[in-house]
Amino acid sequence: MKQKLLFLFLIITSLSSAQHSQDFAGNWFWKSPDGQNTMELELEYESQGSIKGNHCVIFSQGENTDCKRKNGNSFTINLVKIAEGVYDGTIKSAVSYTSGKIRLQYIDSEKAIRFYLKEVPPGEFYMPKEAFLVR
Repeated sequence: MKQKLLFLFLIITSLSSAQHSQDFAGNWFWKSPDGQNTMELELEYESQGSIKGNHCVIFSQGENTDCKRKNGNSFTINLVKIAEGVYDGTIKSAVSYTSGKIRLQYIDSEKAIRFYLKEVPPGEFYMPKEAFLVR
């Protein structure tokens, strides 16, 4: 009986830590290697399979910004889960008010999120093509 309880405890513990390790909710940060550009994502779960959030990107040490902070129910990022730890969706530029397609992927070994701009928004925008964000 003790072995069964221990086995059950280990399964529950490993499942809860696996879910926690892929928790996208919260603030994620990136800084370019030259220090000129930064990106912050504020993400929250809308439901089990979707995430919404906002972004703030600062390029050229503040000369160019593409930034929308949380304001009521208006979000610039809308994502849907396509696989374990992978979400696809859109990001709306706060400069041109047009949307591009993005992918966020959780990289467990790095405890980071890979941001990938799959399709750039039409018009003016400031976002990296790819970035690895950490908490």
